[in-house]
Amino acid sequence: MKANKRWQLRFLLFFGFAPLIAAWVIIGTGWGLPTGTSNHGELMTPGLVVPQQVSALQGGRWGLVMIGDHCDTACKAQLILMQQVHKALGKEFGRLQSIWLKGDAHELFPVAAENTSNRPMPNEVTAELANWLADNKLPANDNSIWLIDPNGNLVLRFSPGTDGRDILTDIQFLLKASKIG
Repeated sequence: MKANKRWQLRFLLFFGFAPLIAAWVIIGTGWGLPTGTSNHGELMTPGLVVPQQVSALQGGRWGLVMIGDHCDTACKAQLILMQQVHKALGKEFGRLQSIWLKGDAHELFPVAAENTSNRPMPNEVTAELANWLADNKLPANDNSIWLIDPNGNLVLRFSPGTDGRDILTDIQFLLKASKIG
């Protein structure tokens, strides 16, 4: 009987401490940890909060933002891509607000009830945004699409040429993982 109890004790000790020892080895050596990320957009540095006037345009939703004064062919292609990604969200469509910031105005998709499309913004907002982008060494007029969370944190940057399915995948993952917005 005594040998049977020793076997059970060894069994419990092994299966109780083995995961702790394995975790300690993994943390200490880095062996087995994933090396990359699964997102397709460029992950922004944590803590980058956009100016209040920009996050106010989101209306408490996630924001898909493009910044550009003059819209050439590449810009128009990005705007169409942004709207297609937004429409492809399906039932999550209402959790996202697409915004095109241009000069001293903006356009929303879908147009919010309290806002009208192409509503002028004060010049101070545009200047503040331009200064904020410059201070954080972020490109402003390169036709990038930016993802901003409902709290105003800059999350991802999708550079021109990023596939729409990849953008959609990233946004769907974040909306699924997040309960805000």
